[in-house]
Amino acid sequence: MKDEFALLPHNSVLSDVSKALTPVKNSAALIRAPKGKGIAGIIKAQVLLSALTQGEDPLTFKASEIMSTNLLRLKSETPIKIAIEKITELRPDAVLVIDSDGVFAGYLSAEDFREMKSRFLISDDVAKSLPKTIEEAVKLRDEFRLVPANSTLDKVSLLLRRPSVQFVLAQDKKKGVVGIISVQQILSIFSKKTNPEKERIKTHMKSNLLRLRIDTPIVTAVEAIKEREPEGVLVLDREGKFHGFLSPDDFRKLTTYIVPEVQHDGTFDSLMPFYIERVSQGNGLPIVLTHAGSSIAIHDARANLEAQTHALILNLEVSTLETGKTSLQFKFDLGLASSMSPSAKALRDVEAPPILQHVWGDLLINLSWLMISQWMDAGRNDSSSLLLYGMDENGKLIFEELKRDSGDDF
Repeated sequence: MKDEFALLPHNSVLSDVSKALTPVKNSAALIRAPKGKGIAGIIKAQVLLSALTQGEDPLTFKASEIMSTNLLRLKSETPIKIAIEKITELRPDAVLVIDSDGVFAGYLSAEDFREMKSRFLISDDVAKSLPKTIEEAVKLRDEFRLVPANSTLDKVSLLLRRPSVQFVLAQDKKKGVVGIISVQQILSIFSKKTNPEKERIKTHMKSNLLRLRIDTPIVTAVEAIKEREPEGVLVLDREGKFHGFLSPDDFRKLTTYIVPEVQHDGTFDSLMPFYIERVSQGNGLPIVLTHAGSSIAIHDARANLEAQTHALILNLEVSTLETGKTSLQFKFDLGLASSMSPSAKALRDVEAPPILQHVWGDLLINLSWLMISQWMDAGRNDSSSLLLYGMDENGKLIFEELKRDSGDDF
C-alpha cells in the first residue's frame, strides 16, 4: 500500500501533480492538509486532465482546488470482510489506511481493492473448470477509446478524463489500430509544455502492438506477450476484426490461470505447493471463500498417504464465524496400480458442525479434487491422452497414458 501514490504539500500546483503522476506506478497524488494535519484530499489523473483541458494554468492553479475530499480511513487491523463492505457501501474517493496509533500507513488503490476482493472473496466459480482461451478468461472492458490517427492531443485528453478510460487507440482507415497512448504517457507529454491543440496522436503514440485472436489459448497468449513485450495487445474476433483491448489488468488475470509445470516423480512432494498456489491464486494461505451466504477461511492444508488403503488424505484447517477454527479431513481413494483408472472415489470422513457438513463439505471436496486432478494432468506428456493412475503397496503414485491411434478409440 506504499508504492502507488505520491504525497504532495498543500500548496502544490497542477504542474507538481503532473510530475507526481508521470511514473506509471503512481495512480494518485495525495494532498497533505495545511499545518501537518494529515491528508486532506486526492487527485487522480482523470481529474487533473479535466482541469488542464479547461485551460487552468498548471504553474499557478492550486491542486487543493480540484482535489476530492471524500476520504475513508480504515485501521490496518480492520477485518477484510468489513473493509470490503464499508468501501462498497460508502464508495469513497480514496481509502487511507492508518495504523493502531492513528498514523497514516498507506493508500489502498483501486487495484489493491480488486486484488483484495479476488483474494478473499472467491466466488463459487472457483470450483468450476478453468477457462482455456482469452474469450473465456476475461471480459474485455470499456477501458479504451478509438480515435482517428490524425486526432490532436486535446481530444485524447478529453477521452482520458473518464476514470474508466485508461488508453486511447489510434485508428487508421486502411490499417486499423496503429498505435496507443496511455494516461501516464499523455501526462508526460503535457509536463514538457506541449501544446495539445497542435500535436497529433500519431506523432506520440506507441506502435509496438501485438494482435491475438479471441480464441487464442491462455498459455499461448501469455507466452507471446512475455516474449514480445508489446506496448499494447489488440484482441481480434474469429474473422480477424478488432474486438477489444487487453489491458494490463486483463493480462494479470490471464496469468492466474496458467497451470505451473510439475515434474512428477511418483511421489506427492509437489502436490501441496501446487494445491496452495492454485487454490489461493498465487497469494498463499490463508484465504477466504464465500458460498451460499457463508464464509470460510482456509488457514492450512496438508496431505498424507494411507498406503494400505491406497488413499490420499487431505487435511484442511478452517474457520467460520459460526464454528471457529476446526479441522476437516477428506480422503480420495486413488485405486490400485494393478487396476489403474481415470477416476477416484472421494470419501468424506469428517465430524463437524452442520454448516461445514452441508454447506462446505461437498464444495471443498470438489474444489480439492479439481486442484489434485490439475496437478496430475500437469505431468502428462500428451494433452490428448487419457491419464490412468493408481497407488502401489508403498504409496507411490503410478501414471499411465493411453494415446489415441489414428482411427481408434482410447
